[in-house]
Amino acid sequence: MAEDRGFPDDASDELRAEFAGYGGPDDVHGTTWLTWAELDAADWQETNASGTRTRASAAGTDTDWGRVWSVMRLLSEIHGAENVRLVVWFY
Repeated sequence: MAEDRGFPDDASDELRAEFAGYGGPDDVHGTTWLTWAELDAADWQETNASGTRTRASAAGTDTDWGRVWSVMRLLSEIHGAENVRLVVWFY
């Protein structure tokens, strides 16, 4: 859904500093981002390549990610779904 987008060009200075603190692109992997609009439109019943795990079971509202989705949903009500973005990377 949002694989391999990399670090967003329009990220804030604060987020750039946080990313750099982890070593930036040379020391992290899986850097990507997605908006609440994309998440809200996602097919949460879609399965992985093996057909055994849905998006909902991996990262749905009943997982630890559910709290993140709740915050993003609330922020989207104030700022608009296209203006709420999650940026992630793995260290």
